[in-house]
Amino acid sequence: MASLLPKCVARWTWVAVFLVAGAGCSSSTISCTAGQTACGNACVDLQTDRLHCGACNISCVVGAPCTDGRCECLAGQTKCGNACVDLSTNAANCGTCGHTCGLGTCQGASCACNPTPTTVTVCPPGAFTTGTCIDTATNGANCGGCFDACVPAEVCSASSCQCLPPNTSCPGTPSAVCTNISTDPRNCGTCGTACPAGQSCSLGRCVQTCNPGFTLCGSVCVDLKTDVAHCGSCTSTCQAGQTCSAGTCLASCTTLTCGTKCCADRTACCGTSCPYGHQNFVGTPEVKTYYDCTPTGTYNVDTAETAARNWAPNGNRISTTFSCPVAGGGSLCLVWQKPLIGLEVGCGVWCYEGPFAGTLAVSQTSACPCPTALGTDWN
Repeated sequence: MASLLPKCVARWTWVAVFLVAGAGCSSSTISCTAGQTACGNACVDLQTDRLHCGACNISCVVGAPCTDGRCECLAGQTKCGNACVDLSTNAANCGTCGHTCGLGTCQGASCACNPTPTTVTVCPPGAFTTGTCIDTATNGANCGGCFDACVPAEVCSASSCQCLPPNTSCPGTPSAVCTNISTDPRNCGTCGTACPAGQSCSLGRCVQTCNPGFTLCGSVCVDLKTDVAHCGSCTSTCQAGQTCSAGTCLASCTTLTCGTKCCADRTACCGTSCPYGHQNFVGTPEVKTYYDCTPTGTYNVDTAETAARNWAPNGNRISTTFSCPVAGGGSLCLVWQKPLIGLEVGCGVWCYEGPFAGTLAVSQTSACPCPTALGTDWN
C-alpha cells in the first residue's frame, strides 16, 4: 500500500568486519507502489536492493546479493572484510581471511610463489598455507633469508642489509644502529657520543633544545610571537605598555592576554602563560594545530589521546599498549579509531614511548598501521 508519510528506519548491522550505524531516514513525500519503500528520493525493494537491504542505507559488501532483506555471500564464497571472496583462489585471503600470498598466487587455498626472481620464497619456510611469498633480496624484515631483519634505517639490497649515507653504522646493544650522527643525540658527531638531557644534536654538535615554537635566545627558550623582550627576534624588545602579538609589538592585545603576554591563539590561558601549540602530521600539507596547557613535546598516553581526538574528535580508544614496529616492537602506542558512523572509516596509531615516540600513522580503512620511520609526526 502506497504511503505519503515520511519513513525513518534506524538499525545496527555489521558491514565488513566493523560495526556500522546505518540510519535509513526519508523525509520524501514521494509515493511508492506496494512492496517498495521510499529511501531518499527513490522507491526501492528492501528485500532485494543491495544498497538498501532490509532498511534504507544498509549496503551489502562487494559481491553479496540482498536476499529477503539480508546480505549473504554466494555459495563457495566467504565474507572477508568488505568483500565476498573465494578462499581457494583469492591471493589476499588464501585459505583464511587476511592470509595474503604477497609475491605469489593462491591455488587450492595454498600460496604458490612466483618463480622469478629466484630470491622469492615463502616465509616461514615451507608454510605455503600460512606464510607469505617474499623477495629476500629486497625485504628488510627478511633480508637474505626468512626473519633476517635489517635494523631500522638500513636497506636490503642484493640480499644484504646496508647502512647508506648520510647514515653511519654505530655499535649498539643488542645490535648495531644505522643513524645520522649529524642529528642523533645518542650518537652526536661520533658513535657513542650522547648529548646531555635537554640538549639535541645539530650538525654533529650538542646544543640546547627548545620545544617546537620556541627559539633559543642566549640560554633561554622564548616564543618570538608573544615575548615582549624578544618580539619577532632575539634582539627586538617592545616598549613599556606594548604587547607582542604574532611577532609584532602592538599598543594593545587584540587576541588573548595571558599575564603580560599577548597570545596569538584564542583558547584559554594557562595561568599567566599562553597555551602551548601542538601539531598532528608535522611537516605535511595535512598539518593540524591545537592548543592546551601541556608543554609541547610531552609524550605520554594522555597527550597521545589528546592528539588522536584532534584527528577524530568522536573516535574510540582501541588500545593504549599497542607495540610498534610490528617486527620486534619496542615502542608503546595508542590506537584510535574514527567513529563508526555511516561509511566513514579510519584508524590511527600515535606512539608515545620508546624509539618511535612522536611518530604516527593513519589509514582510511579499518587497518591500524604502525609508523615505519623515526621522526616527529606529532608534538
